Amino acid sequence: MKKKTILKYLLAVLACTGFAAAARAALQDVVSGEDRQTTIRVYPRESAGKIKPVNGGNLAPPLEDEEMPGCNLREAFAGMHIPITRLHDAPLENPGMRLVDLPLIFANPEADAEDPDNYYFAQTDDYIANCIACGTEVYYRLGTSIEHSVNKYFVHPPEDVRKWVDVASNVIRHYTEGKWNGFRYDIRYWEIWNEPDLGPKMWTGTLQQFNDFYAQAATELKKRFPHLKFGGPGHCAFGEQAVRDFAGNCARHKAPLDFYSFHYYSPTDTELLQMAVDARRYLDECGYPETEIHLNEWHYNPYGGALWNMGPAEQNEAIRFMRGLESAAFLNTVMIGWQDTPLDKGFYYTVTTTRWGVFENRTPVKTYYGMKAFGELTAYPERVRTETDGMPAGSRVLAGTDSLGNLAILAACWKSGPREFTLDIDGIGKFARTEVFLLDETHDLSRVFETGRTAGPLKIGTVSDSGVILIRLSKND
Repeated sequence: MKKKTILKYLLAVLACTGFAAAARAALQDVVSGEDRQTTIRVYPRESAGKIKPVNGGNLAPPLEDEEMPGCNLREAFAGMHIPITRLHDAPLENPGMRLVDLPLIFANPEADAEDPDNYYFAQTDDYIANCIACGTEVYYRLGTSIEHSVNKYFVHPPEDVRKWVDVASNVIRHYTEGKWNGFRYDIRYWEIWNEPDLGPKMWTGTLQQFNDFYAQAATELKKRFPHLKFGGPGHCAFGEQAVRDFAGNCARHKAPLDFYSFHYYSPTDTELLQMAVDARRYLDECGYPETEIHLNEWHYNPYGGALWNMGPAEQNEAIRFMRGLESAAFLNTVMIGWQDTPLDKGFYYTVTTTRWGVFENRTPVKTYYGMKAFGELTAYPERVRTETDGMPAGSRVLAGTDSLGNLAILAACWKSGPREFTLDIDGIGKFARTEVFLLDETHDLSRVFETGRTAGPLKIGTVSDSGVILIRLSKND
């Protein structure tokens, strides 16, 4: 089903060390020819703007098994440095709990929307508190989770849109204005619904009914909360017609669209990059040039539509592969590539314990360490100029500095084959310490090399189809 990738270890040396000759000899066994040579030049004193933290995620550490032995999920989650977390499908990862979804918080649609006794906030309170404690911003999806049941319960068009807005408003006020013994969290993004174009699993009405519902709900919510951002709809089938129908309907109703959201599970990096460009063009032409673009569900899917036609055992093995090293490299090369597109926010689905997540049996898998690698790079937010020669398609590099002038370099090698990298870092002698971290078959973003001050250049070799390299250079020891 997959090509076996073997990445035994990374040979990281500086040309000035006594190990340079031995490293080159060892590398020659697995890398040969000019087509395997890549040069990366880094200019730490030349700003290239800000690094966009597009490493958001879906779902927070579940409440359901917090006291289970093994990995501390909150601690592991915080270690990925997820900047923003979308709260969709939370009840599916917390079975038996009533959280996030409006029909679970306000269970009786016939009840008085202004009576606090008709709301159940306790578990959502704890869930959001976990997010805040883990250092991630909250992105709240107003609506309901996907329904895979034969009968549908909560995915019908609201019969009373005004009341739906009243309920949503009270949830917003509980978490941002302290209403009903609530909180004053800085939750800026409120997404209206999810995947209405998926069909009965998420919306049993027509798309025109949904577009009209969105326009009415967003208009009223924006009147009540002009300082917050409202958007949607989390299209699952991104395309020009879908965007134009939705945004065009918003324009006809003069409805707000602070952000447009969509989903895609892709076999290629170029698709995910091009979609951001296309979305920007469609929105601009519909009269929404300031609307943010959010790809708020995405994942590597090399099988395309064939994945959904596999038998259970085969599909489980496919998803296990999609949590592996190739996927870890893929997600990094995509997030690096997004730096030069109009995309404003990305949200990986998921960064928790679901079958699409970055844990298996509460143990971090390779995609966890892939998310962690990009998360660590975001601590160096000032992007600096880089140049490359011989970088293969699908592989990318990103570098940044922090306020103290320390430097980090992230290289994502997605299906690139064995490579020999030469890193020519301008002013490398000013850095007192260099560390190299590797994500491969046998290393989980572990440090494989470090040295003190040097003249460079830095030589790094890989012997794999895919991998991730993180380099940190510090001004002080």
